[in-house]
Amino acid sequence: MFENRARAKARIEKDNTTGKRFCPGACIADFKYVNGGAAKQLQIFSEERNAYQMELAEIKRLIEEGEIEFIKLGTPDIEGVFRGKRVAAQFFLDSLEEGFAQSDVIFGWDIAENVLPNLDISNWERGFTDFVMKPDLSTFALVPWEQRVASCICDMWTEHGDPILVAPRYVLQKVIERGREMGFEAMAAAELEVRYFRETQISLREKDFSTNLVPLNPGTNCYVISHATTDEPLIGHIARMMRDYGIEIEGYTREHGPGMYEMNMRYTDILSAADRTMLFKNGVKELSHQLGYVATFMAKWNDKEDGSSGHTHLSLWDRNRERNVFWDTDAEGHMSETMRHFVAGVLAKMPELQVLYAPVINSYKRYIEGSWAPLNTSWGMDNRTCAVRVINSGKRAIRIENRVPGCDANFYLVLAAMLASGLYGIEHKLELPGRLEGNAYSRAALQKAMQEGAIQPLARNLTEATDRFEQSEMAREYLGSYFVDHFVATRRWEVQEFERAVTDWERRRYFELI
Repeated sequence: MFENRARAKARIEKDNTTGKRFCPGACIADFKYVNGGAAKQLQIFSEERNAYQMELAEIKRLIEEGEIEFIKLGTPDIEGVFRGKRVAAQFFLDSLEEGFAQSDVIFGWDIAENVLPNLDISNWERGFTDFVMKPDLSTFALVPWEQRVASCICDMWTEHGDPILVAPRYVLQKVIERGREMGFEAMAAAELEVRYFRETQISLREKDFSTNLVPLNPGTNCYVISHATTDEPLIGHIARMMRDYGIEIEGYTREHGPGMYEMNMRYTDILSAADRTMLFKNGVKELSHQLGYVATFMAKWNDKEDGSSGHTHLSLWDRNRERNVFWDTDAEGHMSETMRHFVAGVLAKMPELQVLYAPVINSYKRYIEGSWAPLNTSWGMDNRTCAVRVINSGKRAIRIENRVPGCDANFYLVLAAMLASGLYGIEHKLELPGRLEGNAYSRAALQKAMQEGAIQPLARNLTEATDRFEQSEMAREYLGSYFVDHFVATRRWEVQEFERAVTDWERRRYFELI
């Protein structure tokens, strides 16, 4: 059974278009899982996660009245893909105490579902045993684009009651708890650049995922309102559905590429930010399919166009979330000493953790000079050419923007890396190097900064980034050695798979003339 410690009344609204009832946002907060009188706390939830709450009794009522028939249960896999199953509503209620079985293979294969050899967590020798999915009921929400369907994110446990150490959500939770022990709560949000195409799952395969796919809207047309209005039947619909799902979209705009849009999610506590980013990516794909389109979060889908970023914003607050500890009215740039140490840590450990910001082969195609993607560990004040952009527009709004991640990243791991490296900087009182003025792509400015040791180059391929991650003592301390070894093994496999592939570029270049 579940024991509710944060009572709140549900907000049930009616969709004017479909007449369907839905509950926006996260719906249950701060529960304890009680088994035989011994309480095991599933999660400590903050006030921010309680924006929209639904008591278990209300969920039961909706199920009994037929408002909910199925629940999508899942968890992020190592790439951040929402994987799991749909369960009947009554089975969901009946099985809350025991949890739900899920094969461990979701952490044992690659994104193409090829099983990796010699993984400890999941392998043929063990027979791909079951893990247990325990629903985090604070994430329970009705899905407004499906009839009588809800979703809920789960934490992963062994059948013996131990957490799954490689589960991305657990990795982030582990860092969050370290921050809390230091007296901090982190707030975050992601900005994702998505590309939409007038294609279907079938036409993608008929065209072999080639570069002649038809974009939603031709031309770049960045920030052009009239062109964006043309796409409102899809993009506006997605924004409204996300709002009704509890994922508040602060704004969206045409970006610098055919069929390319950026949507900005409102900041929230860091775990909710990761949850919402995964659900956003999943929801965009579902909504696009429903209307006859496809969306991609590849970092660089076409070598003739700009890449797609996943700029990530983060600020640090006191435990009561009353004060942004990055702000100091009297300090230079209003950057507190805590903020300076935090930014120093993010920059110092960025090369070691880059593989979490750029996790696949294609991620590194985005890092091209003059392409809005950073190539080094520079920082600047409201400078979009740097890896870290400091935004100091107010005592509550002051934050950092990490411009290294692409939208292909797993944002549980992006946020874990950012928070862990920032906390490392605070714990070790790292000194922040001088900020870069002007263009971070300028060879003269970079050469001087690198000679002074103020800037480090970032990796330009997955192998180099993986090597650095494997050797990182900081990553092993903050994220766990078991996770590091597992993630390294999955990246080595990704490189190996690519090295076996023959690309279109090779055929075009060598087929006739070599």
